[in-house]
Amino acid sequence: MLARQGIAIDRSTLASWVGSAAAELKPLWRLMRADLLGSARLFVDETPVPVLDPGRGRTKTGYFWTIARYDRPWGGKDPPAVVYTYAPGRGTNHALALLKDFSGILQSDGYRVYKAVAEARRANGGMTLVHCWAHARRQFFDIAKDAPAPIARQALKRIAALYEIETEIRGQSAADRQAVRQVRSKPLIEALKPWFEQRLAELSRKSTLAEAIRYALNAQPLERADPLPR
Repeated sequence: MLARQGIAIDRSTLASWVGSAAAELKPLWRLMRADLLGSARLFVDETPVPVLDPGRGRTKTGYFWTIARYDRPWGGKDPPAVVYTYAPGRGTNHALALLKDFSGILQSDGYRVYKAVAEARRANGGMTLVHCWAHARRQFFDIAKDAPAPIARQALKRIAALYEIETEIRGQSAADRQAVRQVRSKPLIEALKPWFEQRLAELSRKSTLAEAIRYALNAQPLERADPLPR
């Protein structure tokens, strides 16, 4: 906008403005992060981002680690919030540093680092690691969207039945939701695990569908009906 008005401002000046604004906002970021880490439940994920690498003439890959809370659809009273924390990698050490003050339910995808964090934290306050049905579902969806894939479509149908129950009980108390899941969702989940195992035995180990099933078996709490999609 400034350039269109004939105003030239050096790139370093613009960068300084952004840096100064970030410094002024950092206390708010700290406050929001502390509030989130005090939550009963968090969602966590990490996203790659290109970062300038001075002297090499190219960028390197860094990561924005995201912690988020949004419980209002399920009766939670805490306000929704998202906080991003930059780290140069996505190893266990970065996850441990991010979550060292958190004790509660941590929802994630199947990335092995989060399992390592839960194991490390088990002895000192601990956390409960749960996984995300949306991540498992997405792999079957990607397989089925472009080609005939009867097993993937059947998996989507079975997962959709769980989502339908969740839609019906959304907004009810946690105790009421758990009671419904034990009666209606638990049998569906208990049937899903052996179905996955049977289909896996029929497939090539290197197939994309086999990888999707292994992801679901390794990541999802198939022995229990709680928690389900949030």
